[in-house]
Amino acid sequence: MALGGMVGALIFGWTSNRYGRKWPLIAGMIPQVVAFILIAIAQNTMYLYISRFLSGVSGGALFVLAPIYVNEISENSIRGMLGTILGVFYNVGVIVAYVICAYMSFYTVPYVALALIALFSVYIFFPESPQYLLLKQKDAKAEKSLKFYRGFSRDEQVKLEFESLKASVAATSTKTALTVEDFKPATTRKALLITYVLISGRNFCGVFPLMNYTVDIFQQAGTDLDPQVSAIIVAVIQLAGTLVAAYLTDKSGRRMLLIPSLIGVGICLTSIGIYFYLNVLQYDMSVVSWLPVVFLSGALFLGAAVLNIPIYVLSELLPAKIRSPVATVYMTASWPVTFLVVQYYNPVADILGVHSCMWMFGGWCFIEAIFAYFMLPETKGKSPDEIVLALEGKIK
Repeated sequence: MALGGMVGALIFGWTSNRYGRKWPLIAGMIPQVVAFILIAIAQNTMYLYISRFLSGVSGGALFVLAPIYVNEISENSIRGMLGTILGVFYNVGVIVAYVICAYMSFYTVPYVALALIALFSVYIFFPESPQYLLLKQKDAKAEKSLKFYRGFSRDEQVKLEFESLKASVAATSTKTALTVEDFKPATTRKALLITYVLISGRNFCGVFPLMNYTVDIFQQAGTDLDPQVSAIIVAVIQLAGTLVAAYLTDKSGRRMLLIPSLIGVGICLTSIGIYFYLNVLQYDMSVVSWLPVVFLSGALFLGAAVLNIPIYVLSELLPAKIRSPVATVYMTASWPVTFLVVQYYNPVADILGVHSCMWMFGGWCFIEAIFAYFMLPETKGKSPDEIVLALEGKIK
């Protein structure tokens, strides 16, 4: 799936500057439809391998395009909350799939999934994002699109917002090709550095291995939870974390949510590492065998913010003209790293011990939290122009 994600991010990400956010996003769902059809008619494991790859292609498209699209259609006051909706629905989908697999036939899953994907077809009737239309100098369509996404109300406010938006993207029209000059402004270079570190950090904070090897870690900790029950518990914890993050991202802000979450995940992983290290030293840990479950749950709960906020901050900090190409490059590079981290977690844990892996992941969380404290500006409720001022350090 991770390799498919790399392909999807590359193909659909690059098309979004030429064909817009809307149609590549719709086209990106086609591989997912084919993937579920393959599961429904699967005769051998090759069908499932191909299905996983195609699901990754759609996932790659979605995680590049959806945050950009949502950022470009949202009002400043609710932009953060809407940006985390992708994570919410992802976790809801995971829970639905786990529950169906636990209590119904495996072949029921693709039919339920296809029915849910069919709901996505209403998106065909939605207009393109106003920012993209302005970038293509289609002002009339852009104004109409903005009115649609503001509910055709508050005409004067919409007019003011449109003029402000028009001014902020006037100098970044994609009618001209990307050049080195587009990356020269100090604020752009700072935004590139911040987003690079945060996107990379998603792979090294340990949440992806925890998600994939939860059952193994539970069993190593001495719990007797059924694997299917464990999977459902993990999905529910992640959903709860994502919902809390969605609520708080526009209340406390991206910065004030991400930094404590990183510190919290770091503490949880370090604590898990200490538990397993004491196990290696043959201390009797039976009295506190529940501790890894608690700290693992805490890491997954707080990890929802660590995984989701960087993707959305990327779409907020970068200038409109380079937003899609840079997101494409970052997410394309991120998918194979995710694959390698998950694939080689167990071999490395066998050699160095679970405790060493947890300490490495926890250490990265602390380093990233320090970086975010000094480098990441708050973007909550800010317009594109205000975000530039925040990057310059002129406003908080």
